[in-house]
Amino acid sequence: MSISEMPTAERASVFASAAGVALYTAAGFGVCLHLGLSPVAACLAAAAGGLGVAALAGALTRVSAVAPEPIAPEPEPEPRGFAVVGDREERASREIQTALLPRELPAIDGYHVDVHYEPCGALGGDFYDCIRCPDGRVLFTLGDVSGKGPAGAIVMAMVQTLFRQNLPHATGPADLLARVNAGFAGTLGKGVFVTAQAAILDPARHRLTLAAAGHPPLLVLNPELRRASELSARGLALGIMAGDAFGDALVETSMDLSPGDSLLFYTDGAVESAEDLTGEGMGEQRLMAAAASAVVDGPDGALQRLHRDLWSGGGRRDDTTLLMVSRRGAGRLDIKVTDRSHGKITT
Repeated sequence: MSISEMPTAERASVFASAAGVALYTAAGFGVCLHLGLSPVAACLAAAAGGLGVAALAGALTRVSAVAPEPIAPEPEPEPRGFAVVGDREERASREIQTALLPRELPAIDGYHVDVHYEPCGALGGDFYDCIRCPDGRVLFTLGDVSGKGPAGAIVMAMVQTLFRQNLPHATGPADLLARVNAGFAGTLGKGVFVTAQAAILDPARHRLTLAAAGHPPLLVLNPELRRASELSARGLALGIMAGDAFGDALVETSMDLSPGDSLLFYTDGAVESAEDLTGEGMGEQRLMAAAASAVVDGPDGALQRLHRDLWSGGGRRDDTTLLMVSRRGAGRLDIKVTDRSHGKITT
């Protein structure tokens, strides 16, 4: 669906995103300071319009701290995973971006869901989302913008908005990616693109349908065999090509999950971290081996074990996101809230 075909309310949200970018490029730094926002914060706040005011209320309230009012108390130390940023405007921008990510992961009968989100700097270009559909299915999205810092953060906010706006109209994950691509292809600068995955899990049938836009394969982990295999879906990265040709290149793939199976969505920062341990060209094999080992003792704490394994060698060169979905044998998993800076379970 192009922006011109969207309902009025959804079109207004997308235009709000565009207005934020316009504020950055046209209104200039002085106007943003007058409003109490940095240019980046203004862009992110506007782009977040389609994701709901309530979810951003706390973050937007904290943005007021960037105005040159009385000096606030010294902030608490930054959580691990975020670079220390002295500029309060960048801190405010980061808070708004963090508010765009889901604060709670869905509770799914018989499944365990966990996430590890770690930007390389104050503002990241990775994103993920978990949305329960009215029919009981669950959408998982994950992606990586070709760029870091403010530019990557703005594109991340645009794409996150388009995913949520187009979900009610999509017939499946491939159609969803095509609609998202139609919403912004041709509007980004040269060389700017987004790799992404969209997967719909039907927990009643234990079936996953996957579509990908130039993103690394999904890893399927079998703890009994201590083996990891790849589930690939063909497609071009978002933003590279407009029109029907993009949708025609997408090919969905599906699989049934057996008890104990785990699925690992990841961005290429995880591969680069694995390469730092094993050498250039060996990152994917190292990641697969580490992921297969991490789930042997069950899904609880698997991402924490994987994180310790991959980052035992030091720092990171890129934003990193890991999203794991595991089928249990039976029972219900209560909801968990994850500290997105380093995957710490805080329930």
